[in-house]
Amino acid sequence: MKIDVPVREAMVTNVITISPDSSVVEAAKKMIDKDLGGLVIIEKKKPVGIITEHDFLGVVAKMPNPIEVKVKDIMSSPLITISPNSSILEAARLMNESKIRKLPVKDNEKLVGIITAEDIVRVAPKEIELLKELAKLKSESPRSEFLQQPTSGECEMCGNYSDYLYDVDDTYVCGECKRAISREK
Repeated sequence: MKIDVPVREAMVTNVITISPDSSVVEAAKKMIDKDLGGLVIIEKKKPVGIITEHDFLGVVAKMPNPIEVKVKDIMSSPLITISPNSSILEAARLMNESKIRKLPVKDNEKLVGIITAEDIVRVAPKEIELLKELAKLKSESPRSEFLQQPTSGECEMCGNYSDYLYDVDDTYVCGECKRAISREK
C-alpha cells in the first residue's frame, strides 16, 4: 500500500485567483459563483496571499463600510505554501500547525495548484485506515501505557478541561477519570 502520496496527486490545478485591488464584494461573488471556500491572491503573476470564507467574518463584524474594503486589506499574507513533490502527510502537518485548511502549491515561485484538507481525505482513505489500525496496535501493546502521549482538551467523561487527556478505550479522559476507570477494571 502506498502511504507517501505526493501533493501533486491530490491537489486541484485549476486555481481560481483574484487581484489584491479587487473588492471583497467581487471576491465573495466569485467564491459563490465558483462554489469555493477561498481564492488565492495574485500580484504580478505571483501568489501573495489567500482570502477565505473566514476572512469575510472580520469584514462584516469589524469594518465600518465593508463594500469599500479591498482584498489586500483582509487577505492572509505572507502566503503559506507547499511544493507539489511534498507528501500529503507533510501538507496535513503544515495545515495543522498553521491552523489552515487550504494550502496553495508552488513550484519555482509559480502557483501550480491548491490542496485542501478535503482533498487529502479524498485521496487517502486507505492510508487513514492503516494509520488507525497502527494506532490501535500501539495502544494494545503491553508497553502502550508507558508510551502513550497525553494531549489536552475536554474530558469525555466528566467534561472538565485537562492539560493531559489519555485515550482509554477510544475515549479521551483526564487523569482522574483514567484512574477511576483503572480501579473499576
